[in-house]
Amino acid sequence: MSVENLKALSRLAALISEGYPFATLQSKIKNYRVDIVAPLGAHAPLLEVINQFRADAKQTQVQLVVVATGREAEDVAAALRSLSPDAEILEFPSWETLPHERLSPSPETVGKRLQVLHRLNELSDVAKNKKLDHSVFVLASVRAVLQPVVAGLANHPPLRLELGKDYLLFELSLKLVELAYHRADMVTRRGEFAVRGGILDIFPTTAEHAMRLEFFGDELEDIREFSVADQRSIHNSDGTIANIKSVEIYPAREIIITPNVASRAREMLHEFPNISTMLAKIAEGIPVDGMESLAPVLVDSMIPFTDYLPTDALATLLSPEKSAARAHSLVETNDEFLHAAWDAATEGAQAPIDLSSGGFVEMSQFKDALDGRQLFTISQFGADDDTLINLGLFEVPNFKGLETTSIEWLEDQAKHGQHIILVAEGHGTVERLNEQLNAAGIKAEIAQG
Repeated sequence: MSVENLKALSRLAALISEGYPFATLQSKIKNYRVDIVAPLGAHAPLLEVINQFRADAKQTQVQLVVVATGREAEDVAAALRSLSPDAEILEFPSWETLPHERLSPSPETVGKRLQVLHRLNELSDVAKNKKLDHSVFVLASVRAVLQPVVAGLANHPPLRLELGKDYLLFELSLKLVELAYHRADMVTRRGEFAVRGGILDIFPTTAEHAMRLEFFGDELEDIREFSVADQRSIHNSDGTIANIKSVEIYPAREIIITPNVASRAREMLHEFPNISTMLAKIAEGIPVDGMESLAPVLVDSMIPFTDYLPTDALATLLSPEKSAARAHSLVETNDEFLHAAWDAATEGAQAPIDLSSGGFVEMSQFKDALDGRQLFTISQFGADDDTLINLGLFEVPNFKGLETTSIEWLEDQAKHGQHIILVAEGHGTVERLNEQLNAAGIKAEIAQG
């Protein structure tokens, strides 16, 4: 991204924050609860402005942004990367499965979640010491934040393998099995590893490509990426192979089978005969598909995702009406599935199995779990209410079916002294817009983002 492009986008957040409504917002930036009215298109710039105001007020610049769906989280994250290139963007995905479904989420999803939790644990320590010097946005869907997570996951750092250090390949293989990696003849997807002589192939859950680790005796001599399609090393555009110094390996399951977890599985083995196969493997320290569904009765405790955030972080809820409807639907679906899936599975058991603490919580419970952290909401819908801060921003109209064209509308905005910044995703689109606006004599900045 060019310097001119970055300047145009950085000015966007600065320009919209001028004026009385934003001064009102800035005066309330330390309030526990703030409700804002702004259109959908203003979400990303507004999040950046809020973080700037928090930085000016000497507050920790860690902001949890909750949206209705995972797709919206990706869109907001992409916009923030353009608007705030120096910010750290953490995306916390939700499971593809329901909490009580006897299917495990994909290793890729688990790896990303554990990476975020581990990073938040680090940021909490940094923020506590007042040494956090950059903005951090944590993007998550309602589905992701309403599901409790296992306590203490951040206390299990990833396995880090560094070039030049000694490792016993046999012990590494056992460790990877503990981390729920599947041993295969040939690595083809995340969460798999293969051993051939002094070569360890592994596809880490958070890596873009699979890794080939070559050992000379016990010394890790070389690390390089390879393509799973043809198993050949990946070369740079200049023909060289990337010089990789280390690799971090996050688990492929969200339950770490500690001695306590194995002991609990062993105790439940005869109590619940219909799920004895799953429990027997866990008792022996073998990860099994679907074991996350038993997390509430196997781990020490389940906690809200918000417990991993720094104590003075801000939670911002985008489109709260849509998120509330989504949350209500999730809770209802999960309760139905819990009874349908587990009433039959535990039939004939000595006692019922209580897995309720692992399911989705209500939106009100999520807000309670913030535990004193600030909560902001940004809604499209205004009301005649003095407690709401209406920022006076307007959505760009949709020109389908209107007699006015977008060019005519922009001409009108320019005549009224508006500062026009257009943002387009593709380079070709930016060039075409430049041509059209120059032809119409409209002065505007066009940025790619």
